[in-house]
Amino acid sequence: MYLLTTMNDRRWDELAELFCQSTKIGPGDKVLLNAVELDALPLLFAIYRKGLEKGASYIDYQIDFEDLNRYLLLNANKEQLDFFPKWKLEAMKEMDVYIGIRARMNGLMYNGIPMEKISRNRKRNDPIIDERVDHTRWCITRVPTDYDAAMAEMSTQEYIDYFFEATLQDYGVIKEMNQKLMSMMEKTDRVRIVSQDGTDIDFSIKGIPVHECHGERNLPDGEVFTAPVIDSVNGRIKYNIPSIYEGKEWTNITFLFENGRIVEADCKQGKMEINKILDIDEGARYIGEFALGTNPGIKRPGKNTLFDEKMLGSFHLTPGGAHQEADNGNRSMVHWDLIKMMDSKYGGGVIFFDGTPIMVNGQFISLEA
Repeated sequence: MYLLTTMNDRRWDELAELFCQSTKIGPGDKVLLNAVELDALPLLFAIYRKGLEKGASYIDYQIDFEDLNRYLLLNANKEQLDFFPKWKLEAMKEMDVYIGIRARMNGLMYNGIPMEKISRNRKRNDPIIDERVDHTRWCITRVPTDYDAAMAEMSTQEYIDYFFEATLQDYGVIKEMNQKLMSMMEKTDRVRIVSQDGTDIDFSIKGIPVHECHGERNLPDGEVFTAPVIDSVNGRIKYNIPSIYEGKEWTNITFLFENGRIVEADCKQGKMEINKILDIDEGARYIGEFALGTNPGIKRPGKNTLFDEKMLGSFHLTPGGAHQEADNGNRSMVHWDLIKMMDSKYGGGVIFFDGTPIMVNGQFISLEA
């Protein structure tokens, strides 16, 4: 709970102002602040104060605890895991704005819990999440914790400073960069990615909408995303950034694609383990997102996907369901943002758009509107 000692840090107020701007909080709005763990309180308090100043009619707040969620998953029976809280859905329907403030105390919290239980519990909340995503102005972040600092191999104070550098970016500058990249992607048919670790993958993005993000949904933000034509992905990819997914750490993930489908998968944790995820449903073996990171304030991975996927010089190629804004038709319970860094420190590589290199060793070399 180190962050509770930083309640008076003025940067929380700056970030709260950014959240209010991103979600356009104004007179008459009903706002839900959903916090996870007590380390979320400095930002929750700051947004609560700012929201009232902006004229919001009502601001509600919830605080969840991961230890209780783990206990539920370990001990609940089928009926308890499937129970749907209708009142939560009705409450979400009343909200104009949703802000999620996550504090990750232990990214491996769900280690040892069967994937079937995690998926079952998540599925019962899907209608609430769909209501939030489709019908509120929403934005989320993950505040720094001692755990995050350890994962990023920093002291807690260093990581707090890093967090604010990443989140308090000039999103107008990022938007300008994103729009140039988006314009290129909208004109592109074939994407090819090669690197010295054996990655050589090719796919089409022709006809799939392209969307850019500059601080309206996630903080930190900075990415441009689309999706491959669902059956167009061929080749091999090796991801070089560790991923925390469903409470477990995954490293050295490799996929082999044939006509869009993952036909071989392996990782340090073993073929059986990763194929359990890919076999949840048929859509999990197809790609639902291709995105390039564009946030210059995120300079190193920290086993924190919300941050890592925005790293300038990285891309993510995501097994599972497509985003509504860039829909290639793939449907799945899975959406796993797996990241590859193209910087020379990570082995380098080249991304081609229709045969023209647009990124070499993590550096964009041509961004023309």
